[in-house]
Amino acid sequence: MVMDKKIEKKRMPLWQMGLVSIFVVGGIWFAYRLLADASIRTYRVPAEQLIISSVQFGAFEDLIPIRGTIQPFNSVFLDAVNGGAVEEVFVEEGSFVEAGQALLQLSNTNLRLSAAQNDTNITEQLNLLNNITDGFETTRLSTQRQIIDTEYRITVLERQESRQETLVADGLVSEEQFTAITDELGYQKKVLANHLARQELEIRTRETRLLQIADQIAKLEENLEVSQSSYESLLVRAPIAGQLTSLPVEIGESKQAGQRLGQIDVIDQYKVVAQIDEFYVSRVAAGQSTRFTLSGKEHFATVLKVYPEITAGTFEVDLIFEGASPENVRRGQTLQMELTLGNPIESLLLPLGGFIQDTGGNWVFVIDESGEYAVRHDISVGRRNNRYVEVRDGLNQGDRVITSSYSQMEDMERIQLSQ
Repeated sequence: MVMDKKIEKKRMPLWQMGLVSIFVVGGIWFAYRLLADASIRTYRVPAEQLIISSVQFGAFEDLIPIRGTIQPFNSVFLDAVNGGAVEEVFVEEGSFVEAGQALLQLSNTNLRLSAAQNDTNITEQLNLLNNITDGFETTRLSTQRQIIDTEYRITVLERQESRQETLVADGLVSEEQFTAITDELGYQKKVLANHLARQELEIRTRETRLLQIADQIAKLEENLEVSQSSYESLLVRAPIAGQLTSLPVEIGESKQAGQRLGQIDVIDQYKVVAQIDEFYVSRVAAGQSTRFTLSGKEHFATVLKVYPEITAGTFEVDLIFEGASPENVRRGQTLQMELTLGNPIESLLLPLGGFIQDTGGNWVFVIDESGEYAVRHDISVGRRNNRYVEVRDGLNQGDRVITSSYSQMEDMERIQLSQ
């Protein structure tokens, strides 16, 4: 009987097993990459559509671009003190005027009648106060005359008393006559004392009342000047010498009290008025310097005043030219300027781009070493100027960053760069 022979199965060579293992691990790794990539929000965009900049180390110039408008250093606005109709215009808009020169005449019948009535009333009150003052003087003179008469009477009686005192002793004058003179002398002395006391009282009263009357007269005269000036204000005069840059009035046109009539500019000195983003409101101060180019020449200006009020996201500053004003500047002309906020400091710099508006400088897309992807990185930035933003944390020198706008990829975690 023939027995079956056991056939032994051949084992796979080691090199084949290693090869299979490599293929299996590679497949697993590839599948993992596919699944991982699918879970990451990725935006694909051609590299030529992006702006890619490198982080560099250099001197950061702490300056910002500003846009200013040339305006006269001093301007005076003409407003209607009292309303009225434009009766006559004496000068044309754009003319040069002198201080006190008549510019236009307004007419207001009601104001004219009111001023005349006020003048009459005030004049009557002034006359009444003057009459009271004259009455005090008359009383003073009357009292003084009574004192003089009484003193004279006393002198005469004293002489008579002295003479008759001897005659009474000789029996030439009766005792009754002598007594009458003595009594009259005593009476006149009492009258004199009364006059002197009344005079003292009148002096005190008169001094007090005269001070009050003087104050009343001063106020009435001030009111009279106001009344007269209110009427005289209908003739509008130039308060300063300069150029009448604005006079928007027409004959017959009615102007209300407080309404703007025109503007006079002093043209021998100019200033620059600039609007600056509110982001820099805490860093702009008087004394900081700006530079600009005009007609091929570089000029400088200094911040004179900073207005803290913020309107529509900006605040206003006044600047004055250093040295003489540039030639051929005109009111309303626009200048592109650079305002220096501080001294240059060595630091990491990232070129400014559209990304700063989209991220606020809180994160950027950094390109990896392969150059195929850009990954989102959180960063911290500091100051910025018109060219660079200062990098404080999150980037290193030489890093390549997408600095163009992120408007289409703000929600992405990775950017795939295609050729």
